[in-house]
Amino acid sequence: MKGKYYLGLLLLYVVGVSFLKSVDWLLALWLLSWLLSWRMMLKSIKATIFFNLSVTLGYLIASWWQGHEFLTYISMFNLRVMDISFAVFYLFGRINLLEAFSFSRSLTFLLVATISQIESFKKSYEDFILGFKSRTVKRLGEMQKRQFISSMLYFFLQKSLHNSKERTLALKARGFFD
Repeated sequence: MKGKYYLGLLLLYVVGVSFLKSVDWLLALWLLSWLLSWRMMLKSIKATIFFNLSVTLGYLIASWWQGHEFLTYISMFNLRVMDISFAVFYLFGRINLLEAFSFSRSLTFLLVATISQIESFKKSYEDFILGFKSRTVKRLGEMQKRQFISSMLYFFLQKSLHNSKERTLALKARGFFD
């Protein structure tokens, strides 16, 4: 039951942080997040660093080109992303997702289907890596690494297409859509 409350709390937090326009409040939430769990905050930073840097760089170039002030907006945007991503990592690590989404049979079914696909792909990836390590004795060149990665990507693409067709048929059979 507490999973539903945490999920509702997370949704309220995301909406609330999205409407905050004060860099001071966003910075205070960010510092509070560091105090709450610095390890989770580092995980959040690692997960969003590429996104934040690419958006920031793009906005800086556009602002410079057009002559707009950018420091406040960039600070607000990056702090907002960090606050929300921290809250998601922090709460999703503490709730049972199946319990949180148990209010809807359809959402529970979709969550189970998603988790099973993630676990299936994770197992396949681990098998690929173990097979790759067991078949190599010496250090591989760039060409062999690229061939391995491309064949692995091709496998996952084919597996995704096959799984999506199968799941679409299963969802149609259960009446989720026509």
